[in-house]
Amino acid sequence: MPYGPSSETSPTRSKDLVSLEDIIAADQKAVLQTLDRLACEQSQIEFTKIFFEVREGAPFRIGPHHKVIARVLDEVFAGKITRLLINIPPGYTKTQMCVIDFMARGLAINPKAKFIHTSYAESLVGDNSLAVKDTVQSKAFQSLWDVSLRADAKAKGLWKTKQGGGILARSSGGPITGFRAGHMEPGFTGALIIDDPHKPDDAERVLARSKVNRRWDTTFKSRLAREDIPVIVIMQRLHKDDFSGYLLGGGSGDIWDHLCLPVLIDPKVTPRKYSHGSAMDHDLPEGPLWPDKHSRDDIEKLKRDGFTFAAQYMQKPDVRGGSTFKSKWFKPYAVLPDLEYRKIFVDTAQKTGQEHDYSVFQCWGKEHAGPNVYLIDQVRGRWEEPDLIKVARSFWAKHQTQGPDVRLGRLRAMAIEDKVSGTALIQHLRRDGIPVEAVQRTRDKITRARNATPSLACGYVHVPKFEPWYGDYEAELLSFPKGDHDDQIDPTIDAITQMCGTGLSVLDLYHPEYQN
Repeated sequence: MPYGPSSETSPTRSKDLVSLEDIIAADQKAVLQTLDRLACEQSQIEFTKIFFEVREGAPFRIGPHHKVIARVLDEVFAGKITRLLINIPPGYTKTQMCVIDFMARGLAINPKAKFIHTSYAESLVGDNSLAVKDTVQSKAFQSLWDVSLRADAKAKGLWKTKQGGGILARSSGGPITGFRAGHMEPGFTGALIIDDPHKPDDAERVLARSKVNRRWDTTFKSRLAREDIPVIVIMQRLHKDDFSGYLLGGGSGDIWDHLCLPVLIDPKVTPRKYSHGSAMDHDLPEGPLWPDKHSRDDIEKLKRDGFTFAAQYMQKPDVRGGSTFKSKWFKPYAVLPDLEYRKIFVDTAQKTGQEHDYSVFQCWGKEHAGPNVYLIDQVRGRWEEPDLIKVARSFWAKHQTQGPDVRLGRLRAMAIEDKVSGTALIQHLRRDGIPVEAVQRTRDKITRARNATPSLACGYVHVPKFEPWYGDYEAELLSFPKGDHDDQIDPTIDAITQMCGTGLSVLDLYHPEYQN
C-alpha cells in the first residue's frame, strides 16, 4: 500500500486553507524578492551576479575561480576564517567580488558593519568606496534591504549608514584614524580589506615595500575593533618580500588561510609551504585559471616577460638583481648564421617534486667563423625516468633531422652530467647509438658561472628572445644565484665553456662590453 492516503480517500481541502501557490499568485513579486534576498545573504556568488549587472549593465561572466573565491568569502561571513590571503593574477575581477560586493553584501547582512578598505592609490579606493555606495543606494538593493545613508555621507573616502555602519577608504600609505573596522559585538560586524597594497612600479624598491609591510604593526592591526575582526588581503605577487611574503613569513604573527590561484593550474604542483600560511584547496581543473580571460596561447605570450609572469601571474615571485649575469650580455638574434656544428647540453633533476629543479635539454650552435655561440632550442620539464628517456630521444631526433642543412652544421653529441638520473640516461642513449658525452662537474656552480661570464660580457652569446620559453630562461639567469631554480644555468654554462673556450685572449679583455 502506498505511503499516505490515496486520492480517493483524501479529504477535500478547506476553502479557508491558503496554499503556497495562492500566496505566490497573490504577491509573486514579494516572494521573488524574498528569495533573492535570502540567496544574496547566503551566497557571495549570487550577490555578485545580481549587483554586478546592476552596476555595470552587463551579466557577470563567472569563471571557475569565482566560485572558489565566493565559497571562501562565505566562510569569512560565517566566522570560520578571520585571516584570509588571496593571490591572483591582475584582471581577474578580484576587486569586484572581494572588495565592492563583499562590503555591499556585508552592509546588507548587517547595516551596522564597518569596513576599512585600503590599496596603493587613493583614487582606486575612492572609486571602490563610491561603487559600494552606489550599490547600496540602487533601487535593486533598496528593494531587498532597508539600509539608509546619513545625510552627510557625501565623501568618497568616508561615509556612514544611519544604522552605524560605513566605509573608510584610504591608500595603504595614508592616515587611518578615528575609525575602526567592525564592532565590539558578536557576529559579522565588518572587516579590513587590503587590495593590492603595493604599487607595481615600487616592487623593486626596498624602502617602498618595507613601508607598506610595517603598516601592519603601526596602523592596520590597531584599527580592528576586536582581534577576530576579519582581515582580507587580496593581491598579485610582485616580489618575494612584498606584503604577502611578509605575512606568510610571520610578519603579523597570524596564520593566514592562503588561497593561491596561478594563471595556469597544474594539479601535480603543490602550493609553496610557508611558516604562517595554511594552503587552501581549490580543486580547479588543470589548464588556464579563467579560459575566457587567458587561453593557453595567451599564457604562452605572457611568459615572454619571465619575472612578471612568475610573480603576477603564477604567484611565484623570483628575485631580480642576481650578481652573476646581466641582461645586456645576452644578444638577441633573428636568423641563425652559418654554424660550424651543434651540440645538445642536458641537466637532469634528481627528483621530480615541485621543490626540486627541472630537467633541461638545450641545443646550441657554434658560429663557423668567430667565437659566437647561439642557443637554438630548449625543452624543460619534470619527468620520471621513462619519460625523460623519451624526451631525450625526441629532442635528439628533432635536431638530427636538420643535418642535411649544411648551414647549421653537424649535430655532434649530447652532453649530460654523469650523476644520478643523468648516469642512467647516458647508458640508455648510448645503447640507442646516440653519441653521448659524460660531463664531470667538479667545481661549484657559482665558480663555473663566473668562468663563463667573460664570454657573455664580450657579447659572444646569442639567444632567441622571440621564443615563448625565453622569459623564464632569462628570469632564472638574472636571478642567479638568489632564485628558486638554477636548472637552466648548468647546460648554459657547459655550452659557453665548451664552445667559446674556458678563457679569453689578451685582446678580448679590452673588449668594450667586457670593460663595462
